[in-house]
Amino acid sequence: EMTWNPVTGCTKVSPGCANCYAERMTVRLRAMGAARYARGFELATHDDALDAPLRWKAPRKVFVNSMSDLFHKDVPIEFIRRVFAVMARCPQHQFQILTKRSARLRAIAAAGELEWPANVWMGVSVEDQRRARRAVDLAAVPAVVRFLSVEPLLGPIERLPLEGIHWVI
Repeated sequence: EMTWNPVTGCTKVSPGCANCYAERMTVRLRAMGAARYARGFELATHDDALDAPLRWKAPRKVFVNSMSDLFHKDVPIEFIRRVFAVMARCPQHQFQILTKRSARLRAIAAAGELEWPANVWMGVSVEDQRRARRAVDLAAVPAVVRFLSVEPLLGPIERLPLEGIHWVI
């Protein structure tokens, strides 16, 4: 129903990034004078955006970081913890996070770096067979709901590991 972007900007990590909608949207937002995009698609964290969900009283489905990747290597773990803390304080909302950086996601989860509230759904993008391993990383994460976004589909996926996965888009 809406998006929440405490992080903006990114860097390409796989072929699925080639036609990134967030990068294209950033060009438009920058041209419109949107302050968060003054530096283009350069990665940036936004402390001032963190408390936005606390002001939303009616329950909402929220896509977290449609304009970035929360698990980008340059997003400090302390900032990721703050994002998760806000989500935990908003049990009326359902938060959906999607990443292409499944190895970092899995490492952070394995280290016990985050509390996983029941209202946080975690997903990974899988665009071809080579990236199907991301599903295995995701299955190791203690999110209540784990999902795959099989898009953009760039090639056949003949063996998609679905054990521990609840939903496939």
